[in-house]
Amino acid sequence: MATFFRGSLLVGLVVALSVNSSFAAEQKPQDLYKANCQGCHGASGRPSPVGKGLGAKSFQDPAVLKTSLSEMARVIAKGRSKMPPYEATLTPKEIKDLTKYIKEMK
Repeated sequence: MATFFRGSLLVGLVVALSVNSSFAAEQKPQDLYKANCQGCHGASGRPSPVGKGLGAKSFQDPAVLKTSLSEMARVIAKGRSKMPPYEATLTPKEIKDLTKYIKEMK
């Protein structure tokens, strides 16, 4: 019985630690942007030379400014034109946080 209890306790501890570490691994939106977006969209939301070559628009472009949060999140998740999808590499919460971060860029 004591062995069963210790085994259950060990399993519970492993689960608790793995859940806790997954929350700790969540990145800040600015770090997500730097790692996933900045290469094409530039540090300030204006396309880099690479981004310009791929057709990326400035986040200050009137058409982009009119884009809703939900549409922008969909584009980040599913991709568009030459932009790759990120739904396999970012969590829904990360996409939501990243979308808000982009919309707040000046």
